[in-house]
Amino acid sequence: MTDVDRTSARIERASQIVAIAATAWFALAVTWGLFARIGGGHDAQIATRAIIAENIRQWHILAPVKDYVLKPPTPDMYYVHHPWGMFWFITLFSEVLGRGTWVPRLAGVLLSIAIPPMLYGIGRLLWGPVSGAICALAYVVLPIALAFGNLPGFEVPINFSVCLATWGYLKFAQHWQRRWMLVSLAGILGLANSDWQGVVFTGAVLVGLAGGNLWFPRWFGRVRLRPFVEWWILAGLLTAASLLGYVAYFQHSGALENLIHSETQRARGADTAPLAEVLRIRSYWIDVSFTPLAVTVGKIAAPIFLARVLVLRRLHEIFPLAILLMAVLEYVKLKNGADVHIYWPLPFAPYWALSLGMFSAVAIETAQWELARRNREDPRGLVPLVTLALFGLIALRVLPDGITGLRYAKATAGRFNEKGRRIFDDVDLSEALEWMGDRMEPNTTVAMAKDLASREYRGQEWALRRPVESVVSSQFLTGPAEERYFVGDLRFLNSDEQRRAASAFHVVTLGPYVFIDRRVASAPLEAYAFDEREPNALEWYFTYPSEPVRTVRPDPWATWELREHYEQSPNPAPQGAPATLEQIRIAHNVAVAAGDVGAAERWRAQLQGAIDTSVAAGFSDGTRLLGKRYVHGVDPQLELYFLADTPLANEYLFEVISNIEAPPPLSLVPPDDKIKKYGSPFVLSPRLWRKGFIYVDRVDVRRRPGREHFAGYFDTTTSSTSPAVAINGGAAATPAGWGRAPKLVGGGEQLQLMTIQ
Repeated sequence: MTDVDRTSARIERASQIVAIAATAWFALAVTWGLFARIGGGHDAQIATRAIIAENIRQWHILAPVKDYVLKPPTPDMYYVHHPWGMFWFITLFSEVLGRGTWVPRLAGVLLSIAIPPMLYGIGRLLWGPVSGAICALAYVVLPIALAFGNLPGFEVPINFSVCLATWGYLKFAQHWQRRWMLVSLAGILGLANSDWQGVVFTGAVLVGLAGGNLWFPRWFGRVRLRPFVEWWILAGLLTAASLLGYVAYFQHSGALENLIHSETQRARGADTAPLAEVLRIRSYWIDVSFTPLAVTVGKIAAPIFLARVLVLRRLHEIFPLAILLMAVLEYVKLKNGADVHIYWPLPFAPYWALSLGMFSAVAIETAQWELARRNREDPRGLVPLVTLALFGLIALRVLPDGITGLRYAKATAGRFNEKGRRIFDDVDLSEALEWMGDRMEPNTTVAMAKDLASREYRGQEWALRRPVESVVSSQFLTGPAEERYFVGDLRFLNSDEQRRAASAFHVVTLGPYVFIDRRVASAPLEAYAFDEREPNALEWYFTYPSEPVRTVRPDPWATWELREHYEQSPNPAPQGAPATLEQIRIAHNVAVAAGDVGAAERWRAQLQGAIDTSVAAGFSDGTRLLGKRYVHGVDPQLELYFLADTPLANEYLFEVISNIEAPPPLSLVPPDDKIKKYGSPFVLSPRLWRKGFIYVDRVDVRRRPGREHFAGYFDTTTSSTSPAVAINGGAAATPAGWGRAPKLVGGGEQLQLMTIQ
């Protein structure tokens, strides 16, 4: 072996090590939480795909149906907004592996893990092994790729298919071997059946390669005409046949109008809103998904790619440009969709990776040209090795934000900051619904309170294993209903609805969640609770990345408290000494209700000794905040303890908001400028509060990256039924103090609560 061969082998080996390490890291990252339960947010997509797979298998249909049905679905139920390839792929997995939300996750994970090696192959074929390694590394550090690498939506299969089609064609163009033509055509077929934007990529590539190879062969160089034309025709036929097949079937089933309407809705505003303003509004999402470094590299790379294709005659670099065109049209043209879905720009990720790979190739070419100009050699291959190190560091500079984005996505069910709006990840709701579903008859539809059904309900439908029907709570609780079962959330039932449910039905609660079976005779309420513990290392990695391990048990303490407020009997006091802070709180209330002043004072003193009283404050209606407790763990919570002086005049909540004071260390992403809402309504309506009782408000702190400061204030809720609406007939009365929430005593509009780094 010559010195040149040894140098080449050393460079190849170093590049392969980087690519293998990048792929291994990415596999670990996207497999995190593989077996986790599905709640709400964007993660509910996973449940949707699992339901579709079950419907395809159960009803022996090819079309996707997103909801459980009790009888064979009709074409008007078919989901026609996207091609069906990924649905069939997941159904195949389900046929082999059975039921589980980990099954569609696994489909996304396997496709994602294949992307870095293919990017290595693409970069190596275009520019050499060093650039290939940089391409692989650049992809696996990107926040959006890490955060949504296990989401089996349409973006992951698009990225996979783009890479497969590109890698297969570049290998095919080396020696025109038919097996590589088949690989590329498999990618083309995958693109046509992954999402409509795939047609844009294929069209751009076919036009670009035809123009270069057939129209300007003297400029771009000649190719072997017959195999190239065979590939070109087959790629065009596969794309056209897939597209026309969908259109013909949608027309036949009467669903074509639905597709056109949905795409029109997603594009609404794209022609009227200035692009600069649209991007400004999405700026934090863009930065937190890609980092400003990746965005800048991608912008600079676009004209350079174009110049390299047209001037340097590097025709195969049309592929990164086709990826860019596809991603831009999707992200800009379908405005409404991109305004809602933070993961939509994921197809920009392979473009960024190839851009950084191209820049590494330019660096090597420039350095080698300079050495040649000076009549110097590089026998040890220092130029490519140093380039590998330097550009590897550039890629790794994104990794801190990539890790932060991965954690952030897990904590928020893929919602990130949700533009400041309140987020419910609803994993505890899914666990509650699994428990409730085991107590329901099969083949039934469940009436779900509108407040729950509006929160990405398919994760809830999956947990129940049956269809759900969204209902207005007050209507279900006061009138006839077809559905036997009802599930709701006490936090979103006002005082009249809570009392009506307790008086008319046998209410069962699990945490804040309500379960009613209309066929069971009215009886005093029964309360159950979740016992929670932190997961061990294996549980945390595979099943509980952002949730505690929960088990269900009867809760006599919560049973007493709810019955007391709903004036139900019998209501015996809980037996035994309180063992938790929650039980101590309720023990205090038991003592107050019994008139035992001494016991109440002892329990109150014990509770106050366990919390931080530095934030204690009074409010204008006599309510007092006794203190707070911040509960660390995989699902951090802020507990706020209030001492009531009188029932509140309205359905108030204690709103907790936050602002970001500084970004995290090493972050490239500017701090989020949104004021974020965290507060949720009290489990017991404040209009039912008793004088001298202590109540707790639990706030999920799914914290944002950076130093976050929290403050709070009383505000009105958005309850489904206004307190001014009569539930049981008669004239409605507006309660005293309507619209005037309790104010902080001592000045200031907000109570400063805590700061977390």
